[in-house]
Amino acid sequence: MKLQQAYISEAVAIGNWQIIGYKGPGEEKNHGTVNGGAKSETTNFTYEDAASGFTSNTVALATGITAGWGASNKANLNDCTAGKNWTIDVAKATGSEGDATFTAKVSTASDCTSLTPNFNKIGK
Repeated sequence: MKLQQAYISEAVAIGNWQIIGYKGPGEEKNHGTVNGGAKSETTNFTYEDAASGFTSNTVALATGITAGWGASNKANLNDCTAGKNWTIDVAKATGSEGDATFTAKVSTASDCTSLTPNFNKIGK
């Protein structure tokens, strides 16, 4: 989020992983394009940039982006079923031109909150 916020402060736009210089944890599986879609994975998780919405590596800050970062567990982890269970949305902060808010979400479809009880406090 610090890389993203630094980029937003300078460009007043949201950048994809490629332009902000971020590389997800583990092995890179897809470098992504100017439209987004970068992906990496570890033994148990897949991490991904938003797969669409970017044009020339950016999206307007006023537009925002849903699931600008996501993590999926590859297998069930206790009661947390496999799937994209952790995401971070990026949106323009109210009343500030070069600032963003980051909203971390844990899927309520399965019990993943118990695995990462503080995840929803990221960016606050």
